[in-house]
Amino acid sequence: MKNSFTLYTIYIVAFLAATSFSLLFPVMPLYATELGANVSQVGLIVATYSYVAALLLIPLGMLSDRLGRQKFVVASLIISTLAPLLYPLATNPEQVILVRAIHGLALAAFLPTAIALVIDLTPAAQRGEVIGWYTASFQLGLMAGPITGGLISSYFGFDAAFYGCSAVSIIGLVFVLCRLSAIAHRPTGGLAGASSWSWTKQTLVFAGLLTPLFIAVGSGTIAAYIPLYGEGLGIFEVHAGLIIAAVYASSALLRAPAGRLSDRLGRKPMIICGLAVSAVAVALISQFHGLSQLVITAIFFGVGMGIAMPAAIALMADLSPAAETGLSMGIFACFFQVGLAVGATTMGFVAEMSNFETMFLACGSSLAFGLLIILGLM
Repeated sequence: MKNSFTLYTIYIVAFLAATSFSLLFPVMPLYATELGANVSQVGLIVATYSYVAALLLIPLGMLSDRLGRQKFVVASLIISTLAPLLYPLATNPEQVILVRAIHGLALAAFLPTAIALVIDLTPAAQRGEVIGWYTASFQLGLMAGPITGGLISSYFGFDAAFYGCSAVSIIGLVFVLCRLSAIAHRPTGGLAGASSWSWTKQTLVFAGLLTPLFIAVGSGTIAAYIPLYGEGLGIFEVHAGLIIAAVYASSALLRAPAGRLSDRLGRKPMIICGLAVSAVAVALISQFHGLSQLVITAIFFGVGMGIAMPAAIALMADLSPAAETGLSMGIFACFFQVGLAVGATTMGFVAEMSNFETMFLACGSSLAFGLLIILGLM
């Protein structure tokens, strides 16, 4: 395929960025607890990252359409290199929230611009497959990050995990600076150019956007509360990181073949199938209390996510104008981040009022409700 070498560059950068972003998944809930945070505060600390990203994804995606993608990729990696160095300086939950907000800016700059670069370089007929490879690279990073973070924090402490997070971003930054010309994107116009937004009125656009929102409610709940749920079951940081990593590993393995299948069978059946599998999986977590059972359930959830997400991203790319790819990916990523934030925050209140088993059942029910809405829109 034309541009394949450039695409490989983006895949590698995506892997490194995702590793850095996710390295603190199993660390942050426990670190926040050590600083005196209660369960609902832990949810807020975890969710702040996503709330800030959600607020900025759309404007940054629009700006990348006009100013060029590579500037935002570089800025993201610089911020994600510096922000983790601030966590060891925090002395209370409020300060951690502030650092999470700064860290969330890096995520907002990276998500819409990197995948928009991939779409810019890909023919429409191969869009699902190439998006699948990109998201597989990102998911592999999300798998490597929690395992690495869990191991570092277990053996060397929280501060070492924060420094490790920064170090991974430095590697990504050096790599992207060396290959900057390969990922250059020609801007579509100046700041004066206005986005039409008319394409967002299509009914299928709403189905495409609700898919990441509800999937993220499930993955956000798992990432935020598996470490605390596991602690009560005698499952500690390393194993909690393994459970979270299992979600992203199984998802990564299916991204490319599921994307290719969506090119052939259509986006809708893949979205519906993936959401159904994810809803069942997250509800089943409430029934299991052993490490091996939780890993299997996490794999099951990752399968659903791996089936649905490439098709949903490709659907959004299919429905949006080529000149507004950054905007469409910004909106898509915004819905995903809102889902992560809502899942972590809302389910934290559910757990505090009841228990973790009830929380996972409630989360599974919310995904099933989302599936019904999406079926109606389709």
